[in-house]
Amino acid sequence: MKNTFKIICFSMLFSSILISCVKEEDTDIPYVDKPTYKETFKENYDLWVKFSEVGDETWVLDPRFGNPYDANDPNPCAKMSGYSGSNNPNIDWLISPAQDLSKYVTVGLGFDNAYKYTGAPIEVFVSNNYSGAGDPNAVGVTWKKITGATLSPGNYDYAFSGILDISEFAGLGNETVYIAFKYTSTASDGSTWEIDNVKLYGN
Repeated sequence: MKNTFKIICFSMLFSSILISCVKEEDTDIPYVDKPTYKETFKENYDLWVKFSEVGDETWVLDPRFGNPYDANDPNPCAKMSGYSGSNNPNIDWLISPAQDLSKYVTVGLGFDNAYKYTGAPIEVFVSNNYSGAGDPNAVGVTWKKITGATLSPGNYDYAFSGILDISEFAGLGNETVYIAFKYTSTASDGSTWEIDNVKLYGN
């Protein structure tokens, strides 16, 4: 519990705002940031479920902001926009592979995020009864909305969410816990959101 408290305190102290898809170490917290799971989207993007509830636009892997110091070390991120010639209504989910939190007492969730243009903020959810594929709104599936994340100020400036407490999902003996990012746009507005460096901290 003490370690988790220290992580939360240090994350609040050192959380920073960055520009473009970011290297995973750019928002690491020295000596404190030791996640038990880290998704940089360099290799595992295909393992994430991309489900379109409304609209034709979908989550994509954006490789454009590569490492400027090494062309062979790209820095991709997951990106979603409801704009395609005009603003369009969309509801789209980006859902992680199954995460086993059964051996932990406390668990924190962190991620880097950026956006541009007017629209609804990204939402974060956790479920322990999603099937791992298909419709996240299927009968019997429940999601807990996780609030309190620090979000980007806009203009594609990256912010670290801070470490969000999802300890209620720890130690359940249920090895199918999922993290989801939910994007929403309308016919009148639609932000572009980028998500990167998703991390879980287990204790």
